[in-house]
Amino acid sequence: MLLWLSVALAGSDGNAWSVTASDDLEIRYWIRDQRLPDPSDVPVFNYVEGVNRLNLAASRGAWKLNTQLDQVALLANRYFLDDVKYVERPLMQPGRIFAPFGDDADVYANVEKVTVSYDSPDVSVQVGDVYAAFGRGVALNVNRNVDIDIDTSIQGAKIVLRPGAWDLTAVFGQLNRQQVFQDNPNINIQGDLRHTVAAVRAERYGVGPANLGVHGVTYGFVSDPGLSAGFRESTGPDVMIGGVTAEVIGLGGIDWFLEADVFDYVGDKLTGGETELGGAVYASASFYPGKTVWLVELKRYVDTNQVNLVLSPELYQVAIAPTLEYERAITEDSAAAVGSENVWGGRARVDWALKPGVFVPYAAVGVFRDLDIGTLHFNDVPETIVHPMVGVEWLPGDGAVLLNVGLRNDDRDGTDFGADRQLHGDVTLNFPLLAGLTGNVNIGAEHYWWGVNPLQQNDYTEMESAWTVSRGSKVGFTWYTDFSSNPLIDSTGNISETVYMAGELQVKPASALTLKAFYGAYKSGIRCSGGQCRLLPGFEGARVSMTGTF
Repeated sequence: MLLWLSVALAGSDGNAWSVTASDDLEIRYWIRDQRLPDPSDVPVFNYVEGVNRLNLAASRGAWKLNTQLDQVALLANRYFLDDVKYVERPLMQPGRIFAPFGDDADVYANVEKVTVSYDSPDVSVQVGDVYAAFGRGVALNVNRNVDIDIDTSIQGAKIVLRPGAWDLTAVFGQLNRQQVFQDNPNINIQGDLRHTVAAVRAERYGVGPANLGVHGVTYGFVSDPGLSAGFRESTGPDVMIGGVTAEVIGLGGIDWFLEADVFDYVGDKLTGGETELGGAVYASASFYPGKTVWLVELKRYVDTNQVNLVLSPELYQVAIAPTLEYERAITEDSAAAVGSENVWGGRARVDWALKPGVFVPYAAVGVFRDLDIGTLHFNDVPETIVHPMVGVEWLPGDGAVLLNVGLRNDDRDGTDFGADRQLHGDVTLNFPLLAGLTGNVNIGAEHYWWGVNPLQQNDYTEMESAWTVSRGSKVGFTWYTDFSSNPLIDSTGNISETVYMAGELQVKPASALTLKAFYGAYKSGIRCSGGQCRLLPGFEGARVSMTGTF
């Protein structure tokens, strides 16, 4: 439940404090396939998970205070067999987290975020949990990404000075990954690995048509959780990053952007002694002849993703360069190219406003050369990736059509290795129905042909769809259908091994309150957002939630 309560408190000088409390509660009933050998027909491993997020925010003039308390509880998570107690899944890792209710409890609570901030036209100061991104995020990009359930902050301080046409930013602290996931299952929770980060950036605006920036970032990585471990192990940086940015508006009728960064690895913690330097260059140009909009992007990344590989078990990233990929189509195979340690290429797209604001088709093509054969790559030779796409945005009256279709070809060096090929498409339809009802259809599908792999996989087809009928914003019902013959996913359908179905009812009894009830299953798979990719688990069971804004 998300309840917003606004209360005005009078300060001693007559100014008012505005205090807001919010609470977000979701309860999930997980249906598991696992059974005991005897008795084999009892679904003893099904359980209930409740996740609660409480936020408090107070503001008065230039001052703000924000606090977030996360809580999770598991029910039906224990059973007795022959008078012996069994815990089906440990909520916490004993000895690796502060557990206010005990290491063996099925309940955990944590004051996750606390921020005090002061903001004026000349200076902004934040102390506590802050977020920061420089340029296009090549060197630093620590932000909330709710699409894939990531909420890592920098627990320390952020200061921004604005003298004249300058922005001067300093950030320092320890990384604070959330312990409680809001959308994913909570199992084996451990304390933060308190990696350190220190960063500075200077930006100068209005240098003719250009805005120029320079920045530096350092990271120090630790292996043990806890606040004291973070200070104890952080004897110095493991990588130092320096970069520059330039944004030029309207030069030659073109909008330009360039970012270049150098990664200097100190010691061999991140590289195993194989390299000392890495580098990244990203450039883009946008121009607008006639009724068309053109975007051309180029990238060259070498030995930069080691910064993120050490964070893979923690399921977030801190340096996120533009991928130039179509994120909805990324698979287990192409995800490796997204995080490649040695890749170059570009992407061009043209949008043509045949009927401005109504009918806008586009065409795009990406061409990349991936020289990395390590990390998560299936291929053991370099490959050339060619990915053309076409699509259209059509807004006829009360309806809307958004369509994207692409064919990705990953051609491996040497004919004996063949090529991976992926045909994918997705469409979103909005249209009016009878009696004031509105329909929405969202369908995505792909077929994947594998090339020759050292560990060979089978070709597969995947599809997901959502069909919604709603009356305004008051009530809506959505029917979900997923299909997957992908041998790499770790979920099983509830209708058959490959078919998943579910329904969800949404009701808004008031503009400030939304109720949802879900039952059924959906498949696991990779989801990407903002350059980060994450394998999200499937789900089978029931879920209820309440949200509101008042």
